[in-house]
Amino acid sequence: MGAGWKCWEIGAGGGSIARWLAERVAPNGTVLATDLDLTRISKGSHSNLDFVRHDVAHDAIPTAEYDLVHARLVLVHLPEREEVLRALVRSLRPGGSILIEDFDYVVQDGWEPATPDDQLYRRVHRGLQELLHRRGADTRYARRLPQLLRSAGLIDVSVEGRLVLGQAARSGIDAMRANFLQTGDELVAGGLVSRDDLARALTLLDGAEFPVLPLLVSAWGRRPD
Repeated sequence: MGAGWKCWEIGAGGGSIARWLAERVAPNGTVLATDLDLTRISKGSHSNLDFVRHDVAHDAIPTAEYDLVHARLVLVHLPEREEVLRALVRSLRPGGSILIEDFDYVVQDGWEPATPDDQLYRRVHRGLQELLHRRGADTRYARRLPQLLRSAGLIDVSVEGRLVLGQAARSGIDAMRANFLQTGDELVAGGLVSRDDLARALTLLDGAEFPVLPLLVSAWGRRPD
């Protein structure tokens, strides 16, 4: 990636990746950053960066438009994820690349709880997984990303997984706390966890060494010239 590239950042969140991209492709490259909710974005002062509200599952997606398309922790939540992925591949210019990143719970699913607190946390986390599945998410689809990219016609497909533990996992722990807080009422109302178990799981997350083990799968490929 370098100067002059035209990039699309999907699920911009707070905008940090979009701003980084804008710096990399300056002065004559551009970045479009989209999200359903733009209220959390710090826009900065990049003249080559635009933030636009866009629903990637239902709004129009252009064809042969971008040199780079990036989506992190977006497609996992969409029931239409495979159709959206194919549309995103079509939005690439010849030679353009796409990078898709999503959590896969393969490690957590195989993790053997060692203590009663481990068992409680796993019970609450599995409740969260079930809630996501009820909403249309698929927490196991990321392991199929290489095959999905190849079947969409991409070449030079590669994949890597990143697992972070201990103190280095603070950002992941903070994200999990936010997930529990945002979905807590729904988890309890749906009978997936008890209020007491949810409160205890939040307390456990305050311990820096408590294991939170999502595997971040990053898969990328390039549209043939």
